[in-house]
Amino acid sequence: MRGDFLLHDIIKKIIFGKSNIIIMKHTYFLVINLVIVFLTATSYCNAQIKETEAIEILQKIDNAVSNISTVVYKMDRKNKYFSKRDTIQETAICSLLIAPKDKFKAYNILDIEYKGAEGHTYGHRKYDGKKALWVTYFNLDSLNTGMPPDIYTKKREVRAIVQNYSNMLLQEYFSEKKPFMRYKASAGMIKIEEEVLNDEPVYILEIHYQDTEDYRDAVVKHYIRKSDYLPVAYYSTMKFENMEQYIYYEVEYLALNPDIPEEAFTVRDNENINAEERFKEFQRKATAVE
Repeated sequence: MRGDFLLHDIIKKIIFGKSNIIIMKHTYFLVINLVIVFLTATSYCNAQIKETEAIEILQKIDNAVSNISTVVYKMDRKNKYFSKRDTIQETAICSLLIAPKDKFKAYNILDIEYKGAEGHTYGHRKYDGKKALWVTYFNLDSLNTGMPPDIYTKKREVRAIVQNYSNMLLQEYFSEKKPFMRYKASAGMIKIEEEVLNDEPVYILEIHYQDTEDYRDAVVKHYIRKSDYLPVAYYSTMKFENMEQYIYYEVEYLALNPDIPEEAFTVRDNENINAEERFKEFQRKATAVE
């Protein structure tokens, strides 16, 4: 939602040999299997989880994610960017229809609430593989104004729009096939701990990245629910000069593999939004799982 790179964006920029931190909102980089994980020299082979068990956990996570064809979830996300002092808080209710051949690997319907120093906003987004819908109400008093959404049909614009909010689409897990088995060769160096998050037993997979000339202390943590091996939280951090940024989000699954027809994701040229009703429904769902 804002113009600073998150951890995975910066890693992509490093690989492409670009070190500036200025994001071009209408540029989209989707990298699959190009991010080679360089684990730090610290070995976790003596941790509770043995290497064979670690590989089994990685496989079970991939299997659990791959079994999802449709999903509805709530995401609570906190971002603190390099160049910002304030933490941005976002809450979203998102429906995904997994589409492996699509550029973003899923069609989506998303309602999002943003709270930060700049204000309190609500937005509605939709993507059907060909078109994108976007509307943001920067003042909640404007929900009843009947403001029409913007509809995008040109491929480059559509990709730029979806990329703008792709950080709410669980891209860490759906952007490629078997995202965790790519760590198989280094499974013995991944720190895996068993803890409790929100009263649920979880595995925490902690991955350290090697420092570069520009960035250091990069760490990613995946919180995996032990009952079904689905991701329920994600954390990443890294440092640049004297600045630090982090991302943390939690996921509540409202429905797994519900019967959502593909037509529900269709973006129509004359589509209108009843913003007041959508926002009320969004608030109802968001508070029902708290």
